[in-house]
Amino acid sequence: MVTKLKNNLEYIKYIRKKMNENLPEWNEDTADYEGQPNNNFGISFVKNSYKFQLIKDRGLLEFNLYIKGKGVYIDNLYNSILEEIPEQNAKWRLSLCVELIDFYIVFLKKYYDSII
Repeated sequence: MVTKLKNNLEYIKYIRKKMNENLPEWNEDTADYEGQPNNNFGISFVKNSYKFQLIKDRGLLEFNLYIKGKGVYIDNLYNSILEEIPEQNAKWRLSLCVELIDFYIVFLKKYYDSII
């Protein structure tokens, strides 16, 4: 079973909390969650030339990473979600839930630590 929160503000607060716990040196850059089309939200964090975004678009949560403004392609990221969150439906592996947020933040920490 996956954990869902009540609304976009609750997700934004959760993301901020988890980033502060796991990557406190990253600074929040933007957060949009009120009045967005299709009940979407987006939040981003920066550190030096790195930018990390979580974007909810129509119920799916996307992970974006940029280095010096260029998008970074991370091979096999989305397939590994099902290994870490077996309760997540394979057809809807990007469905917004707390476990997916946790996965993305832990992944970012491991990725960033491996390249610095």
